[in-house]
Amino acid sequence: MDKQESKQAKDTEQLILEAAITEFSTKGFDGARTSTIAANAGVTHAMLHYYFRTKEKLFERIFKDKIRYIFNIVLAPMVEASGSIKQRIQEGIEKHFDFLLANKELPIFFITTINSRPEAYQEVIGEFSTTAHDRICALQKELDRAYKNGEICKVSADQLIGDIASLNVFPFLAYPMLMAATACSDYDAYMETRKKEIVEIIMKRIS
Repeated sequence: MDKQESKQAKDTEQLILEAAITEFSTKGFDGARTSTIAANAGVTHAMLHYYFRTKEKLFERIFKDKIRYIFNIVLAPMVEASGSIKQRIQEGIEKHFDFLLANKELPIFFITTINSRPEAYQEVIGEFSTTAHDRICALQKELDRAYKNGEICKVSADQLIGDIASLNVFPFLAYPMLMAATACSDYDAYMETRKKEIVEIIMKRIS
């Protein structure tokens, strides 16, 4: 396969994955139809099965990839990047928010999955739990070190991750209500302001 063919294959795969997230988010695993996913992706049903074989494999690919990516973009900058702990936490918040902004269907997809296929959720979480636990422990050490140096107040890594996840995810679950309640018609401007507010809230929390 030459470079052009490889790029086309990746583009086709991405179209299928994006269409599948929408289908699974709105209909759940049982209600989702691969024929609808193929049609929305602009590919044939046979091509979808060529790339992913079964609906189960397509679902698992999306779920595992997104969980893995979220773990990496939130925790990795806080533990592995350079700069002060405050700078790294801010980077983790912003990268997570930007990821959700580019994948607006994901919060609903995850909630739908937890409710409709709890066994799949538990399996995937179990697969990544060791890595996540190690990184949270490493983050706690960084937070404790910063606390001793007078950079931040005493902070629990578990609670910090919970705060970031809650604040970042909620706008994407409730944005139709939030937009109506605030009479705001500019979605992008609202979300950009919301991201800055969340960073400010967390920075005040740890200072």
